[in-house]
Amino acid sequence: MADFRAEVQALYPFLPEGLVDLFIEKYIDFDKNVNLALGAVRQDASYTNYFPGNQRADGSVRLSEAEYGSVLESYKDSLRTFGINPDVFADNFGQLVEGDVSPTEFKSRLNTVYSGIEQNIPEVKEYYATNFGIDLSNESIFAAAVDPTIGDAILSGQITQAQIGGEAEARGFEITQPQVERLQRFGVTQQQARETFRLAEQQVEQLQELEAERGILEEERIGLQEFTEAAVFGETEDIERIRKLREQQASEFTPTTGAVRRGRRVLGLVEE
Repeated sequence: MADFRAEVQALYPFLPEGLVDLFIEKYIDFDKNVNLALGAVRQDASYTNYFPGNQRADGSVRLSEAEYGSVLESYKDSLRTFGINPDVFADNFGQLVEGDVSPTEFKSRLNTVYSGIEQNIPEVKEYYATNFGIDLSNESIFAAAVDPTIGDAILSGQITQAQIGGEAEARGFEITQPQVERLQRFGVTQQQARETFRLAEQQVEQLQELEAERGILEEERIGLQEFTEAAVFGETEDIERIRKLREQQASEFTPTTGAVRRGRRVLGLVEE
């Protein structure tokens, strides 16, 4: 059965993990008829959890599951073009599919909205800063224009949190929601998060290697959290820890000509 399951996953990569077992069950029930098994999966109550908006009132589907995934990726690519984290709009994709909105039409809608608000962005920024004390990015303003309900998410910090989390993921870091929320509350913008995680990408692995050479256990070595504590929040203990590693690293070089090469030091969001 394990081999058959792997075969199903290989033949139907568009089927989410939660529907693979259901497909196998229906495949057996319908005497190995693939079309009937897939049809039964589409009629199951759990189907809409994985493919929202794809099922018509008569039970037929608007798109094949492979097409559905391709359309959603196109939606996401269009949003990324405008610097918007597509996760912010995840709940809207099903409505777009249900409305038969093609990727081309969606992109055209985005262009229309942007051209309509482009001239007013400075005024919108000033309004949010004056009334709510929020320094909005152009991307956040655009996101709110595309979906007015996102205004509440902006006020609650969810937009910025999504942007911060996206920047971390883009650099290959796993970051917890509490860490994201703390950065957002501290006033970190998407641009600042991008710079912080860029530095972390350059330095964390090397700092971990330095600690490994000194016998520090893997689970106790500097990670993204310690790095951001130093770089963003100015945590004295973590700054000192990084400083000592850099000084020890520099002292290990035996200069033959010129000065000893010194490592970088993190202060705030910049390097020295």
